[in-house]
Amino acid sequence: MIKGVALYLLSGAAAFSLEVVVYADKGWLLGVKWWIRSFLPAALWLLAPYVGLSSILLKMKHTLRQLIVLFFGSAGTAAFGILILFDGFFVHADPRNWVIFWVVPLYQWIALAGTAALRAAVGRKPPQP
Repeated sequence: MIKGVALYLLSGAAAFSLEVVVYADKGWLLGVKWWIRSFLPAALWLLAPYVGLSSILLKMKHTLRQLIVLFFGSAGTAAFGILILFDGFFVHADPRNWVIFWVVPLYQWIALAGTAALRAAVGRKPPQP
């Protein structure tokens, strides 16, 4: 159940990120060139941390403690992405906010690395005397 909720959070954050890309540049008004030239690179870059965290959740076996660490890492990563994008494009709209699309995933990758390291540390067995 924890794994499913974490995947739902990551999927929702990924969908929101893609919607913000389309909203910010009025993609529904532009042609096919825009979708290939502007949307595709930004979308792939924004989705990469969510895909990485989802693959860790799905492809590895976890103990309950590790799943809890991954859940909070997923929730934090998703919340950070949603809050920063929402603030940058809906609350404090500015033409220079396109930088957010390229910076947010960097911070999310750092959070993903920390979550993965903490997951590995929680999974270690204590040394036997």
